[in-house]
This record gives sequence, C-alpha cells and structure tokens, in this order.
Amino acid sequence: MRLMNYLLGGTSSASSAEPVGAMLVKTAPVTSSLLVDTTDDTELVPPRKLNTRSFQPYLAILILALPTFTTAAIPPDELAAIDAELHQPIAVHLMNGRTIPGHSIDVSGNQIQVATSEGAGEIIHTFNVNEVRDFTIPGESYKTLAVEWIDAGESDNAMELLQLLYLQRVKIIPLLPPAESHFFIYYVDLILESDNPARAIAVTGILKPQISHPAALRALDDAVLDSYNSLQLYDQARPLTQAWLATRDPYGDSALGYYTHSADLLRSEDFAGALDTALQPIVFSMPNPPQKLAHCYAAAISSALGLRDQDYAITLYTEMLARALTWPETDPTFDAPFKQLNEHLEKLNRETP
Repeated sequence: MRLMNYLLGGTSSASSAEPVGAMLVKTAPVTSSLLVDTTDDTELVPPRKLNTRSFQPYLAILILALPTFTTAAIPPDELAAIDAELHQPIAVHLMNGRTIPGHSIDVSGNQIQVATSEGAGEIIHTFNVNEVRDFTIPGESYKTLAVEWIDAGESDNAMELLQLLYLQRVKIIPLLPPAESHFFIYYVDLILESDNPARAIAVTGILKPQISHPAALRALDDAVLDSYNSLQLYDQARPLTQAWLATRDPYGDSALGYYTHSADLLRSEDFAGALDTALQPIVFSMPNPPQKLAHCYAAAISSALGLRDQDYAITLYTEMLARALTWPETDPTFDAPFKQLNEHLEKLNRETP
C-alpha cells in the first residue's frame, strides 16, 4: 500500500475494538468572522425539495466518487445490515445543548443545513457551523472492520466498506477532527491500487485540507500528480511537477516528479533536457529503487534515442533490466521509443555472430 505507512495516531478508532453502534466524534475548531446565530432558520419542505436543491453543489464530487465495481464484494445480507446502520441519522450536537438528528446534512461556507424527517416531509434546520459542538455518527465501529479486511488482504470488501463510510461523512469531513481525514488515507490508497485516478483526485481534494502530517501530505500530493499524469491532463500536472521538484531531492524514496518532468520534456522533443532530468534519480538512487525509477529509465532511454545515441540507450536498458525493472507500459509517451529500441536490439542480435 502506497500511503498506508502515513496513517498516524489519529486513527485509533480504526485500530482497536469498538462496540457496534454510534460513537461521539468531536468537531475540529472552526474559525469564522461571522457572528454565531443562536436561533436556527427552520423550514418545512417535502423530501424532493432537499434532494433537488441542497445536494446539487455536491453532485460532481459524488459522481467521481461513486464506485466503479459492478458486483458487490461484501455478501448481500452483510452489506444490507451495514448500509442500514450507516443510513441511520447523524446526531448533530449544538453548543447550546440541543441535538438534531439529521438524515441529510449539507455544508456550504459557514452554514450547515440539517434535514430531519417530519411526517411526509422534512424539516431543514439552517445555522452557523460555529454552533456545532460535535457529531455522533452511526457505524463508527465499521472502521475497525475495514482495517481488519485490509490486513487480511480482502481489498474488495475493504474498498466497498470504505466507500460507504466515505459517502456517509463526505459533506461534514471539513467539520470533523483531522483524525477522520487521516483514516480515509486507507481509502485513497485502495483507490490508487484500483487504478481510478479521477476518483483519487476528487477524494484527495476533500481530505487534504484536514491532513497535517508532512509525510502524509507528500503522499497525497504524489497521488494527485500521478493521477493527473495518468489521465494525460498534462497542463494540470505541469505546475504540480514544478512544485514537487522544488521540495524534493533526487535521492528520495520517489522519483515521480523527475519522471513527469522528463516525460513532459520528451513530448516537446527537448531530448537533452529530458535526459538530464531523468538521469538525476538514476544516478543518485540506492540499491532499493525509488518509486517511478523505471519510468525515469524509460524517459532517459527514449531521450537517448531522440538524440540518436542508440548505444547509450541500449546501455541504459541493460542497466534497467539488471536492476529488475520493467518497461512501464501505462504511459503512451514511451510506446514509440520502446518500439524503436526493440528494433535496434533485433538488428543488433542479427548482426552479432
């Protein structure tokens, strides 16, 4: 798992046994220049009014975050029980001692809307986020189950459960303690393993403001840069690459920025610049190769071919294979150079007695 090592002490709720049911979750401090309104603005509406108006700003995020699997990983009966518990109302505890059971919650700027069932309709309570003391969220103990499934190698089950937990909490994550976002690094990790870069970008954008640990932030930054690059959104990846290079060194545990920069230069046919960039982590790398070192070798080899230095390209490829690295097939930037490299190798083999 790429990000798992950066989970911190704030995830104790996911690492020790907990009773099934709701658990009190305190909110993070919320700063605001607005005065606290001690009287909420309550409105009685039919259910469809909330669904069509209040949820609209979040549809783009939820569409990106929806699961991509077509069959349930968790057995149907168990999934139904989990889903039923996670759809129980979230209790919103206010500073004035009042508790509102919300089956739907929206947050926009400094305002929070909590919808509660009332007969055939709903009551929507609107108040300032500074009025919220904390939340009681149903199904907190399922975090423990998700981690147990991850440890047991049951990634499909864990992914589906984390998806449900994330969607349950996504709108109030900015109001929860940083530990909540730290926990969902597990979710980002599984998303990256499932090769869904668009969803990784969407989820990371929500979680990142609550992450404080430098190593975890670097890991999330890597996830976003890698995702934009995988989606071939090179204009968006370029400034992230520059920011990456400004804060990293060529002998770290990741060569991601050197790879994305050298590949970008390669696409613009700056072969000399691409070669110089790609070689930096190769020259400084330790016996244990950093992440994306194979991509840097591919960029260096491709650049050497662009400079018509076939001998150097073959030397680099031989070194790459000796380090048990394989040619990256997921980046189309390297497709044509790899074909050219194989043609040179075939020709060399024919000429060798």
